[in-house]
Amino acid sequence: MAQNSSKNGSNRYTRAQPSSEKSSRPAFMSGLVIGALIMYFFPLINESSPSDAAAAVNEIVEKADLKELKFDFYTLLKETEILVPDDQDSANTADPEKDAVYVLQAGSFKNIRDAENLKVELLLMNLSAESESVKSKNGDIWHRVLVGPFTDTSKMASARAKLAENNIDSLKLKRKQ
Repeated sequence: MAQNSSKNGSNRYTRAQPSSEKSSRPAFMSGLVIGALIMYFFPLINESSPSDAAAAVNEIVEKADLKELKFDFYTLLKETEILVPDDQDSANTADPEKDAVYVLQAGSFKNIRDAENLKVELLLMNLSAESESVKSKNGDIWHRVLVGPFTDTSKMASARAKLAENNIDSLKLKRKQ
């Protein structure tokens, strides 16, 4: 079944040559002129007299009936004396840094599945993670994902850097032991 190639060629449609494109220069120039005219006449139309604005401000100030402010705490502080007791408890003078641990909050979710997914992801990054449920003031239950605890700030900083490398924002929390 030989086909005639001249027959197939005659059925094809030839593309019409695109007509020369019209220039957009006249539209651009007219837009430029109209824009310049608007910019020139708009302040003249929108301008209000400065005396009207000043009169309005003066009227508001007169209505306010401002009293002169008097600051007397400088004299009150000079006249008062603060007594510091000599015997302080040794528990109050303990270093608060030694009694504190740090945890990193990696996320907080309303859905417990989202919290568990993040917890698994953190465990795969070799970070110790746990989740904690917290009830908010309005009664909602939030599930926090915590990394740690860290007693050493350098270990906490390396864990925070590892979280940042994996595009996980963290919040440093300080808690008592």
